[in-house]
Amino acid sequence: MAAMVSSCSSLKSTTRSGKSASPGVALSNANAVGSGSQRKNEALPAIPDVKNAPKIIFFRPFNIEKGDPLQFKYAIKMNVEVERLVNADLYRFIDNWWGTPYRMGGATQQGVDCSAFTQTLMSVIYGQDIPRTAQGQKDFCSLVDLNDLHEGDLIFFKTRKGREITHVGIYLQDDQFVHASSSNGVMISSLKEPYWSRNFVSAGRVVDEKIAAVSSGK
Repeated sequence: MAAMVSSCSSLKSTTRSGKSASPGVALSNANAVGSGSQRKNEALPAIPDVKNAPKIIFFRPFNIEKGDPLQFKYAIKMNVEVERLVNADLYRFIDNWWGTPYRMGGATQQGVDCSAFTQTLMSVIYGQDIPRTAQGQKDFCSLVDLNDLHEGDLIFFKTRKGREITHVGIYLQDDQFVHASSSNGVMISSLKEPYWSRNFVSAGRVVDEKIAAVSSGK
């Protein structure tokens, strides 16, 4: 019985002194400090390389409750998310010209050819003056890869034999472009359509990312 009391007394004494009553789990102060310091060092974030960071262009956030009805209309027509059609002025322009008949040499809504349409759109929407003819517009642009297209790029085609570019449109989204078609007037077509895919020549850029961002944020 005396031995039992002595044992309990030893346990209380050990507990009061701040040491663990369980053998083998106590850590020295040095170990505790070292472990905490190691964790602190591991938690430090890497310093970003600002100079070599990619250039980021921020567009104005799209508020779906304040979206232009035309953005919803063309999102459905093009089968894309409405949030991606941030340039409301562009789609307002397209809608205003939609169905305008094709007329060689024409430059009004009574009749327009492909290069006059692209010239007008580039001037009104992006504030860019480009040559009048399709070939002149191609020569004026800097070439861009088909896999790197963005809104406002020019798309060039040869629909007849010869050296000259015969048709031009303006890229929108998801392989789709707006143009003045000789058969249906101003409309939206897809680069994936066999006819356009077969006659595609190249794409060019006049509108840089900064201009596109400003135009989209109007």
